[in-house]
Order: sequence, then C-alpha cells, then structure tokens
Amino acid sequence: MKILVIGASGQVGRCLMKRLTAHEVVGTGFAHAQGLMKLDLADADSVGANIAEMHPDLILVPGGITAVDWCESNRAQAERVCVGGSRAVQSMARKIRAHVVHFSTDYLFPGGKGPYREDAPIRPLSAYGHVKYAAEQAIRESGGSFAIVRTSMVYSHDPGGKNFCQFVRDRLAVAQEVKAFSDQTGSPTFAPALARAVIEIGERRLEGVWNVAGPDVLSRLQFAERVARAFALPTGSLRGVTSAELPLPAKRPGLHAGLDVSKAQRELRTPLLSVEQACAEMGR
Repeated sequence: MKILVIGASGQVGRCLMKRLTAHEVVGTGFAHAQGLMKLDLADADSVGANIAEMHPDLILVPGGITAVDWCESNRAQAERVCVGGSRAVQSMARKIRAHVVHFSTDYLFPGGKGPYREDAPIRPLSAYGHVKYAAEQAIRESGGSFAIVRTSMVYSHDPGGKNFCQFVRDRLAVAQEVKAFSDQTGSPTFAPALARAVIEIGERRLEGVWNVAGPDVLSRLQFAERVARAFALPTGSLRGVTSAELPLPAKRPGLHAGLDVSKAQRELRTPLLSVEQACAEMGR
C-alpha cells in the first residue's frame, strides 16, 4: 500500500512513520521538514498537486495547527491551514479514490456532560475548537472515503518535546515546580497507541467519526500524579491550580469532559492504553 503522512514531523506523525515500515510511505513536513517532503497545508493548489502526483492509496493527516492559544489571535491563518488544507486533501483524495484519516480534537466539547460520544452535540469554547469543527464539516462536504479521528491530551516519551507527560517528568525529576489544572479534564492518549489504532483504521478503510484516546478521563493534575507515581518521581513540587488562578487566552474543556472510547474499544483490534500501561511501555 502507498501511504502519505501529512505532518510526519510532529509527535503523532513520527509515531506513524515508525510503524508503517511494511508499506511504501512518504512523509511531509512544514516547519520541520528535514528528510521529508515539504508541504504547506495552507497552499491548497500545492496540496492537490502533490497528492495527485504521488497517487497514494491512504492519506493520514496528523498535520495542522495544534497551538490552541495561538489560534485565538490568528484564527484566519488557522482556518487556511486546518479548514482549507483539509478540504484540499479530501477533494483530491476523492478524485483518486484514496482513503483519508483526518485528526480532530476533544476541544469540540465544553465539558460538563462528558465523556463525549462521537454523536454528542458540538459546542466549542475556543477558536481552536471552532476551527477544528469547521475542518470536519469541510471534510464531510468534500465527499469521498474518510475517517475523522478525535483524540485528546496526546503524550509520549519525547525528550525535548512539548507534551504534558514529558514536561511533568522533566520538571519533577529535578524538583522544579509543575502547575497542573485541577478543573480541566481530558482523555490522556499515548501517541504510539494512537498511531497503531489510526493505522488499523486506515488499513481497514473504516469510515465515519472515531474517538481514539486513552480510556482514562482525568484532570491535568490527576494525569500528572499518575505519571509521577508510574516513574517514582517526587511530587513535592507538583501544585494543582484552577483555570481562574492561571488564565490562558483560549478556554479549555472543563470538568466532566474527555472522550467516550467505547466504540473504538468494541470495534478495533488495537488496545487503547491507560496511563499506567503507557508509562510501562515507555519504561521498557
């Protein structure tokens, strides 16, 4: 199978590339494109032309804007990348009959009534959430064969990376303060497990919306506590804070948020890992 990974330089993209060795794979990058084909999702013509030239059977799209706070003041640019890019990918994929797996987010939901199923009503709190939902709508309107994978709080062993788990490990190991929200919840998702599930969805050409995340619904503080416990790290410098104490430009899902992954657990062969299981895999 010929596979195109758009956004192969990011945390999830790198995990996908490592696990696709049985296929003919091309990865793209933008800001960090060393060793990859450079592709700007905001350039719809270039996106379409490159997909048409490569003519892949499967396109995986972890790439796009992930800077939640940045979107609050740069919404138009975020829409060009996320909405315009998704539309360009799906439109050309439909023409060449490729299957596409697009990535979305739990930021489509506000909290309060979660964890949320795939058919739950959408009500984003942030520009990022609105942009990602607009991207989902553009994908549906473009037609063809696709799956939308919604995920949450992605983490991995990624030294020098920006994911929350790595941040907690690095700082607690040297007794530096870690402030973690006690009133923002989600479903911590181990990037390698997410990649394995996405590859299964792609290889089986499964369609529709899929929640693919860890089975735990935790606050950021609870997540940090579990990471500390799993790696036997001291917690004296870990401090719980509320959103009111440490306001950010973009609103996050509050308490009782996260994703209901019962569909994925029922229909996928790939296991979705708890924080403890993921930390055990990272420790091997």
